[in-house]
Amino acid sequence: MVQPSYTAPDRSRNQWLPLGVAAAVAVLLVAAWSLLNALLPGTERIRAGDEITIGEGGGYRASLSLPQEGWSLDVGASRAGQSYRFHRGPVDLTVTAVTPVGDPPPDAERLWEGMGDIARAGDPTARLGDPEVITTEQGVEGLTGVLRSRTEEGAAVLYPSPDGGFAVEMTLGGRDATTADLEAVADVARTVVFTGEGER
Repeated sequence: MVQPSYTAPDRSRNQWLPLGVAAAVAVLLVAAWSLLNALLPGTERIRAGDEITIGEGGGYRASLSLPQEGWSLDVGASRAGQSYRFHRGPVDLTVTAVTPVGDPPPDAERLWEGMGDIARAGDPTARLGDPEVITTEQGVEGLTGVLRSRTEEGAAVLYPSPDGGFAVEMTLGGRDATTADLEAVADVARTVVFTGEGER
């Protein structure tokens, strides 16, 4: 009696198929991610003099304009109407709209203390110096002082809105920024404008 012959199936080809599919998917994902990064830039150029709305509260809206060319907005680190991060060479500018808690709202000195607490929360070595009065080109008074940490030294600025409904906080610095770099853009701290509802 003749026994039927049996040939074992070639599994080597079947074993390579899932690996090939996985490699193709990985290549496709990398290509798609690169394309997405190219289509969605991380920064957006800002023209000198363009008005940027920072935030609003109570009956006021705050905006500022960057006097110099060369600024760019870090899109990924910014949230419209709340916080913005700008870069110009080695200089970093962070602008944030904050809403004070309490009735009546805290005064500028207490807001300054709170700004120091926030700075330390982000960097335990950060310290705000004693504040001095600063005035915007519009005539609104605020506070400014030195912001120091282990890695850099810059400036902090605080402007409460005229009705105390919110405040604009700014920090200007950069690890590689020199004193000359910061002085070249220092006037940005005075460009904040508060607009009341009846003035819009």
